[in-house]
Amino acid sequence: MLPLKDLIKRAFGKDMFLIPSQVSVQGAVESTIPGRIDGNIRGDVRTEGMLVIGKSANIRGNIYATDLVTYGKVYGDIIVTNKAVISNKAYVKGDVTALVLEVEQDAVIEGAIRKHPTEADDVVPPPVEEDVEKPQPAEDEEQASSWF
Repeated sequence: MLPLKDLIKRAFGKDMFLIPSQVSVQGAVESTIPGRIDGNIRGDVRTEGMLVIGKSANIRGNIYATDLVTYGKVYGDIIVTNKAVISNKAYVKGDVTALVLEVEQDAVIEGAIRKHPTEADDVVPPPVEEDVEKPQPAEDEEQASSWF
């Protein structure tokens, strides 16, 4: 398994977006390429590929990504179709849904944690046993008795 730094470097090629810490966005951010957010966003973030949320980032909205690594603050739900890493500096106030979730020590998540919902749909519930009436012994038949 690759270390986190190598995984991030491999995920980002030349095509990536960056929202620096000096930038604030009012509204949704949608991207078909991976990216990094260090600034403030008030709105949902939707991206294909990896999304890195830096230490100085503050996001007030839901996040939808393929992979996610967060070091900053998120006030909203996180939905990741593959792997999410919540670092020891991160604060998440919302539900986290991911296929694979890694939560580092000292990370804060104030919400529910769920495995990816499509995985749950594949699980077949066990068959429900119906109440089958057991035949009652005839009155003239001898019944077994128990000491207990």
